[in-house]
Amino acid sequence: MARPSTQVQRRADILAAASRLMERHDQALLRLADIAAELELTPNAVRYYYDDIDELLAALLERSIERFYNARLAALDNLDDAGERLAVTIATGLPTDAEDAEWRVIWRAILAAGFELNHRPEINSNYHRQVDLYAGIFEYGARTGRFRLSGSPLELGRTIMSLEDYLGYRIVARDPLLSRAEGLRLVRGYAELATSSTLPDGT
Repeated sequence: MARPSTQVQRRADILAAASRLMERHDQALLRLADIAAELELTPNAVRYYYDDIDELLAALLERSIERFYNARLAALDNLDDAGERLAVTIATGLPTDAEDAEWRVIWRAILAAGFELNHRPEINSNYHRQVDLYAGIFEYGARTGRFRLSGSPLELGRTIMSLEDYLGYRIVARDPLLSRAEGLRLVRGYAELATSSTLPDGT
C-alpha cells in the first residue's frame, strides 16, 4: 500500500489529469481508462483511489470548496467594513477571465454530474455554504448600519449566488458579450441596489 504522502500526491495527479482531459474533450465521455493513459498508469491503479468516474467528479467538486469558500472566508479576516467584505467576496467569486481553468473544470464537472441535486450533496452543500457566506455579510452590514437591505439576508444571498454562478458560467463559456468586467459590474450593481449602499472597489 502507498504511504499517506504518496497517496495525497497521487490523488492530486489523478484530479489534475482529469481536469486536463475535461478541457480537451467532452466531459460526458471521460473514462477512468483515459485518465490512467494520461498518467501512464493502469486503470486499476486509478481505481485504487477512485472507484468510478462519479466518485472522481465528486472529488473535483470538493476541491472547489477551497477556492470558493475557504479562500474567500480567509480574505475577509481583517475587513471590518461590510461594504469591503461584500466587494471582496463578489470579486473573488467570479472567474478571473474566460480561460480560468479551475472555473471551467468545476462547471464541466457539475454538468457531467447531472441535475439531480438531491443525489449530489457535494454540489448542493457548496452552493449553500457560499449562500450562507453572503447572507452573513448582509446580516452584518444591516446590524452595523452599513446596509439597508431590500430583503432578508438569506434571500439576498441566494440571489447574488445565482447571479455569480450564471454569469461566471457565461464568462468561462466564452460569451463574447460577457467579460469579467461586465459580470462584476452586474453583480456589484445588484448588490448596491439590494443594500442601498455604494461598494468600494473590491477587484
